[in-house]
Amino acid sequence: MKVRDLPPGRLLSVDPQTRLAEVAREMRGNDADSVAVMEDGALVGIITERDLVRAIADGVNPSQTMASVIMTADPATVTADEDVSVVALKMMRLGVRHLPVVDGNGKPVGLVSARNLVAVLDRARS
Repeated sequence: MKVRDLPPGRLLSVDPQTRLAEVAREMRGNDADSVAVMEDGALVGIITERDLVRAIADGVNPSQTMASVIMTADPATVTADEDVSVVALKMMRLGVRHLPVVDGNGKPVGLVSARNLVAVLDRARS
């Protein structure tokens, strides 16, 4: 099974200057557990719920701090042509639970989460 065969993961995005409080509101309002950080149409980073929790625990002021401060810059990505089992291994190796899906030009088109992969792989085994 390929990434393109998965239910499409919606890619929520913010720009690097977005304050973390707004990032959190966007994530909550869209029931998302991660956001892509985009600048001029290019993927420059990703922020996950875990990143937000770490930042708050470390004393970062979410009303003043910009997304660029806590984002994972230049995140690993996958393409729609990749096999889901390879993507699952990539996530495990990198210690991440979200990977942006990019097209042939590197433009983000979706998101793969570990939760989605586990559900699909479990159904395939049954």
